[in-house]
Amino acid sequence: QSTARIVKKAPPYAERFEDEFPRALDIHRRAKKLLNSLFADVRIGKSLDVDETKRTVTMMVDSVLSNPDALVLLASMSNKSDDLAAHAITVCSLSIAFGRYIGFEKDELIDLGMGALLHDIGETKLPEELLSNINEASNDARALLQSHTSMGAMILQNLKGISERAVAIARDHHERADGTGYPRNLTDPEIDAFTKIVSIVDTYDSVTSGTHGKEKISTDEALKCLYSWREYLFDPLLVEKFIQCIGIYPLGSVVELHSGHIGIVIASQPDIRLFPKVMLILDEDRNPVEPPQMMNLALFRDKAETNDYEVKWLVNAEEYGIDVRKFILRELPLG
Repeated sequence: QSTARIVKKAPPYAERFEDEFPRALDIHRRAKKLLNSLFADVRIGKSLDVDETKRTVTMMVDSVLSNPDALVLLASMSNKSDDLAAHAITVCSLSIAFGRYIGFEKDELIDLGMGALLHDIGETKLPEELLSNINEASNDARALLQSHTSMGAMILQNLKGISERAVAIARDHHERADGTGYPRNLTDPEIDAFTKIVSIVDTYDSVTSGTHGKEKISTDEALKCLYSWREYLFDPLLVEKFIQCIGIYPLGSVVELHSGHIGIVIASQPDIRLFPKVMLILDEDRNPVEPPQMMNLALFRDKAETNDYEVKWLVNAEEYGIDVRKFILRELPLG
């Protein structure tokens, strides 16, 4: 019930995906440059630039408020398996998009984005060899890894311009509703709603990208896992809203249509997630479509005579040798 009170109706998209994409690309590049510099400074004991960080997050919020698909698509293309900055940007982008979906105001989205962008700032104080493969770490090493939440909160809590919400996100994003999380074994009523949002997004991105040497899983398997965990690890309503927000065909995923064509999901409207806009790149015989074709499946959803232009299922991009990032940056409009 407490969560239901914060959920409101999202505003309509103010810009078309095609119009927002160039701005989102500039913002994404700026954010990546900022995060690399920021994390490098914190590693050597320098203070992070709060004003510049907030400016970047505000730009990300403005882009998401206009049309969230552009920035979320760019974030989904990043190689996050061994890149703290890329993971931070993805969690930030998805968290802001999720917050928008459940009706957060701009100032709330900025607080949420700041916490999401800096949620793993404590990991900058840990040995890189520990972060590369946690599967083979000792109990002492795992305990050290878990300390990143407390260290992150310590880094942020004395900085002017960092909200208490952002500090709580850094400290508590590994807390779980049933009290099995860390560092304080909080239970559901004790965890702030903003932290609950970042916890869900952080888990989703971690398991789909294989952070810290873990084996990654597909987006549909990740959503199934989140749904099964909703009653004891996460807030059930927020999990359901997150799944609705990103859809069962998340942006950047590769799908096969009933026609046999293979395409990349590049945009979708919140009320028709089953019929996204896709970039067709392989035909039914698995030959390249040159040039790739943009197809809005929503235009075909009422065509009773055929289901050729409906998504059949998600496919593994690696099995088809598809470099999603290459296609997106080569084919999408840049202004």
